Amino acid sequence: MVNLVPTIILVAIWIGSFAIAGTPVLSLDHASLLVRLLSFSALPILFLFSFVLISGSISLLGKSGIVSGKFPRELNNPIYKKRRIYTTCWTTVFYFKPLYATVLAIPALKKMTFGIFGYRGSSKFTVYPDTWIRDLPLLKIQDGTYLSNRATIGTNLCLTDGNIFVDQVSFGKDSMLGHLAMVGPGTKVGDKSEIGVGAALGIRVNVHENVRVGICSMINHGVILRKNSTVGNHSFLGLRVELGEDVNLPAGANIPAGAVIATQDDVNNYITSDTKIVDRHKERLMELFNEDHSSTA
Repeated sequence: MVNLVPTIILVAIWIGSFAIAGTPVLSLDHASLLVRLLSFSALPILFLFSFVLISGSISLLGKSGIVSGKFPRELNNPIYKKRRIYTTCWTTVFYFKPLYATVLAIPALKKMTFGIFGYRGSSKFTVYPDTWIRDLPLLKIQDGTYLSNRATIGTNLCLTDGNIFVDQVSFGKDSMLGHLAMVGPGTKVGDKSEIGVGAALGIRVNVHENVRVGICSMINHGVILRKNSTVGNHSFLGLRVELGEDVNLPAGANIPAGAVIATQDDVNNYITSDTKIVDRHKERLMELFNEDHSSTA
């Protein structure tokens, strides 16, 4: 019976939505042509609201399963069983792109829809139909946040041992998540911080306020990036690295696991020899270029 629950939910959502939306049209046999046209034109609006309300209402049966923790991905587990109910309802809305895009385009409808599915943060943020979000009760997003298209807010992570790891994700005021960027469960992004295009943040990364993570950078689990710090483009920070306030890492930095870089003076101790060689090579090329340019002037 448990395996049939998603199917029953989907049937209830679709049949219920069509039934509610179609009833006014079907009940106007003797109405004038104008009334019928008006009733027919209202059908998409009724369908949209019915779809959202039915999906959201059914999701309440599983909302208590949207909690932080590590659980087996088995339907006989009570928490995962509730997750399955909730996520079936949410993904039915999320993957219905024309409907979901309409929801996001109308602020009041967006607030209502997210609220029905358990979201309790600000609704004054930007998100796109192809921005991956899930587990809305575990999201905390403040005013002015910009979540780019095709970015991933990963509140849940499936593990190879058959478990699922779930944790909260939060974004501070006026923060930004770039195109194709990814954040893992437990990640916190502070006010006015930016995660660059294609960057990836692991589990429980703590990004303080006014931090910049460069494009295509890889930030491993448990990393702490303190206030006003910068990670250059295409950098890698190992497990539990800690970057101090106002510290700027150059592009291509490779910081080993456990490193604590408290000041800018510490940076040189952790930049790999390969990076130094490349930097010296670039400097030498620039010197040669400047010499050639000055000789031809």
